[in-house]
Amino acid sequence: MSPDDITKWYALAVYTRQEKAAHEEIASLGVESFLPTRQTRKLWSDRIKQSSEPLFPGYLFVNLALTAELRVKIIRLKQVQDLVGRQKVTGAGSMAIHIPDQQIDSLRLLIGSQKVLEPTQKLIKGTQVRISQGPLKGAHGVIEQEPTGSRRIIVQLPLLGRGVKTELSADDVLSYEELGLN
Repeated sequence: MSPDDITKWYALAVYTRQEKAAHEEIASLGVESFLPTRQTRKLWSDRIKQSSEPLFPGYLFVNLALTAELRVKIIRLKQVQDLVGRQKVTGAGSMAIHIPDQQIDSLRLLIGSQKVLEPTQKLIKGTQVRISQGPLKGAHGVIEQEPTGSRRIIVQLPLLGRGVKTELSADDVLSYEELGLN
């Protein structure tokens, strides 16, 4: 297997309110696509409606072995703007920045947990932790202490400058120091 055959996760900027269409188009190309969503309730004049909304409006994630040909094929889709993040490579111009698998896996755990999720529009500093038990076991993130005393885990995506947080029990957490991951 050559290094070009290794798939990595990338963030893809898409037009807002076009996330689901882009997700379907990309899947039709045979590329794994991940569109994190959350359930919301909207109050209309005559009823309350449950709907599924993107957790990160304007973004979705793709897992692929990035080649110039595949990149062009994806960004030519009408819903897609471009891959997020570039880094300079000596002698080769620039290339897209990939997202670590751990961040995507943690995000999937949060979405699958059926807990209430709250998107954040900024990154925070805090203690890096891994959840050691409960429905979020294996998720990595940062602990945030609320003024009320409750603790939340935030799975952050530094490439997007955003994150997702949810409530959690203090007993479920191991810090990176306790894990020996400093």
